[in-house]
Amino acid sequence: MKQRNKAVNLTEGDIFHQLLLFVWPIILANLFQQIYNLTNSMIVGNYINTNALSAVSATQSITMIANFFFYGISTASGILVSNFYGAKETENVKKAIETGLLASFFAGIGFTIFGELLTPWMMRLSNVNEIIYHEAEIYLRVFMLGYLPLFIYNVIFFIMRSLGDSRHPLYYLMTSCIINIILGVIFVRQLNMGVTGPALATVLSQLIVDILAFNALQNLDPELKIDLKKLKIDMAMLKRLCELGIPAALQNMLISLSNLVVQAYVNLFPVAAIAGIGVATRVASWVQIPMQSISTIGTNFVGQNLGAKKYDRVKDGIRMCNIIASAITLVCAGAIFIFAEKFIALFDTNPDVIRYGAAMTRYTVFSYVPLTWSHIYNGCCRGAGNVKIPMIIAVLSQCVAKYIFVTVGLKISFDIHIIYMSSALAFTLAGIFATLYFHLSSWTKDHHLR
Repeated sequence: MKQRNKAVNLTEGDIFHQLLLFVWPIILANLFQQIYNLTNSMIVGNYINTNALSAVSATQSITMIANFFFYGISTASGILVSNFYGAKETENVKKAIETGLLASFFAGIGFTIFGELLTPWMMRLSNVNEIIYHEAEIYLRVFMLGYLPLFIYNVIFFIMRSLGDSRHPLYYLMTSCIINIILGVIFVRQLNMGVTGPALATVLSQLIVDILAFNALQNLDPELKIDLKKLKIDMAMLKRLCELGIPAALQNMLISLSNLVVQAYVNLFPVAAIAGIGVATRVASWVQIPMQSISTIGTNFVGQNLGAKKYDRVKDGIRMCNIIASAITLVCAGAIFIFAEKFIALFDTNPDVIRYGAAMTRYTVFSYVPLTWSHIYNGCCRGAGNVKIPMIIAVLSQCVAKYIFVTVGLKISFDIHIIYMSSALAFTLAGIFATLYFHLSSWTKDHHLR
């Protein structure tokens, strides 16, 4: 298979150099992804009012259910492509790409239909405050129209990174982010569309990026060019995609559902608390950028090098990924801890919103360090084909433990600090469990991960 100069072959060369070459576009891409996610909250918080910001924040857990599912399936597509690409099996790479694209198309349509039908039920489940209910429903229904383009570009981005191209996903996320901001401001300030504006801007910006990303994928490697007229699902590849993707998607959806239940408790507090905690979650997510970026590298690195049977290189790469990600996350956490109020104030200058948001941020932010270990170790296990144990670890720590802590804690004392502490507990447990499994399990040793 011909290697294009725009791609990075992770099976050759100095590991540290290759990681740095591959990581910076992903870090910047994830940075713009976070800006993308924050844009709607910043627009409604600054140009509409606190109630509008609370409406967007109250639907956050609902919108993340589909996003997490998409992430799981997209990751599986990337794993398949990286394995076959590392083994130089061109025909299987093409089958994996075509199957991933078609699966994302039909799943995106399905999620939009079911999402629109289930919107009233999901909003009741999350106890959306009556004051903000109407705006929250409008925002949610428009936002869900973008599930199809969102899923498609997620899959394309993961496929491109698995082929060694981490730069084009960065360029297109930057483009999408800029378009989203411009359209969002125009729709809200000039056309007075309210919360509909930012949601519609998101849908349109995703459609534009789909076109650009697919065109880049077509030009990445001549041998992998896709003929749309002959596009079809390979059933054997679909089965493998589901085996890898469904557990990861199910894990992410369960985490999102548990967050939805926690959001139902959050929605019982004052509107300023809802807005503050929603903003804090988005601000603290900036700390996740290093771990998400390097976890993506780890998954692709392990997939390609296992396919090429370079086992010593796999072990060295995993160790280096964990060290780099933990160090960067710690520095980012410290910065956000110190300047928490300033970050929250970017979204809403209401003193109560800032107070609630800063408190939530400071309780949570350092727990992202152990969460980093979870991302790296679980991502590398997935790159080797093990998706079930990472799913169990994530569900136990971030769903079961968090739900029990919040439910029991709030019954003992209806105190907002219970909400603050729940995420920190879940993230810390996730890191501990993942580390123990990776270093003590016979599976990771047998599959040349340590």
